[in-house]
Amino acid sequence: MTTKQAIFEAIEQLPEQHLVDVLRYVKQLARIQKSPENNPLTSSSDPLANFIGAVSHGSLAANLDDELYGD
Repeated sequence: MTTKQAIFEAIEQLPEQHLVDVLRYVKQLARIQKSPENNPLTSSSDPLANFIGAVSHGSLAANLDDELYGD
């Protein structure tokens, strides 16, 4: 028996009142699945991926404390 078949059999035993809740839950799962924030970024979809490694010399934050706070 597949998972879908098991779900269908379980659903058939529920009263109508609970079916509304099941439908609402399934729709919420589908909405979450389609949401871009739940899909991990790939190197082609991550806007910062092309920037990584763009600075080739030393640390940009070296000696930053002196600039911010003085001697």
